[in-house]
Amino acid sequence: MSGIGFRLKVLLAAAWAVFAGVNCYLTFALPGNETIPYHLVWASFALIYGLCPWPRRATRVVFAIISAVTGIALVRHAMAGIIRWEECTETILMGAILALLMWHVNRQWAAQEGLRALQEADRHRSEQRETAARFGSHEVRTRLTIARGYAQLIADQSAEPIVREDAQLVVAELVKASALATNLLTLVRVVEPSATKAVDVDRMLADVLRRWSVAADRNWSSQSAVGVVQGDNERLEAVLDCLLENAVKFTSTGDTIAMTADASDRSLVLTVRDTGAGIPVGDIDSVFEIFRTASTAGERAGSGLGLAIVKAATEARGGTVSVDSSLGRGTTFTLRLPLAESPALPLGEPAFDTADRDPRGEFVDVLG
Repeated sequence: MSGIGFRLKVLLAAAWAVFAGVNCYLTFALPGNETIPYHLVWASFALIYGLCPWPRRATRVVFAIISAVTGIALVRHAMAGIIRWEECTETILMGAILALLMWHVNRQWAAQEGLRALQEADRHRSEQRETAARFGSHEVRTRLTIARGYAQLIADQSAEPIVREDAQLVVAELVKASALATNLLTLVRVVEPSATKAVDVDRMLADVLRRWSVAADRNWSSQSAVGVVQGDNERLEAVLDCLLENAVKFTSTGDTIAMTADASDRSLVLTVRDTGAGIPVGDIDSVFEIFRTASTAGERAGSGLGLAIVKAATEARGGTVSVDSSLGRGTTFTLRLPLAESPALPLGEPAFDTADRDPRGEFVDVLG
């Protein structure tokens, strides 16, 4: 009831004033039978205060008026010999009980206000982080793209073999730096709340498979009969891209990379399986940690952000991610995401933007 409007508060207060006034009158008019109206006055005041706490000064005034009016009524009946004098102490007891109730209500409301303030501050900080990451990453990537263009131009036009080799090394490092900036931005974005819309899971897997089968020579396959569910297509693709990028790094030509999707127990279950190098047993518990790579990764190690993105994006939507791997036999990642039942809403910002692609349209390692 904290969000009720001012007009409704006024109407409730007016209705209570009438109700309390009638019962105060009956407390005087029904000597010997004043118990019911007497308690109705106090109980209704407690109820109305619990629904919408009043300003402190108004509360004190009303509290004093009720105490005085009901107390006078009991004293008059006691003086007339209708009730015993000890019954007059009930006004003191009711006042004490109501004071404790108001104290408890005030504490509860103060706690709720504090919680709302913390939530608002957290939302504001989250927006600031995302804005800083978006603009900072965009500025960095823009400059890296310009630098890469000049380095590539030197590599293409230089007649000196050593200069060409050095320029190609610079290009490769700039590509990695651009990928790292993109991944950091992605990590910030994927944990933010997003609206959902209808997602054709079967088509999404087919599109992802088609895109990746061109990027890497592997035995690709996908299987899905889920159909349409409520979700975030862009971020589902971002998660799959992270897992597939990881699978490509730790497989070779002739290895298999397979995706499957299933809907069971109100969850969307996505798996990415490969027959690559696998993960050492000692590394399995830490593969989702940020900036961590497998101890056997060697030159294939990326930025250590890809699987951290998978975990953050999945858990931010109430899901789970697990890994099962055998060294030398391959790895299987399994994601379980709760299926949304709410109506579709406009989709928010995609997890990636056009800056995540190479300006010449080539595939760029942006997932690490």
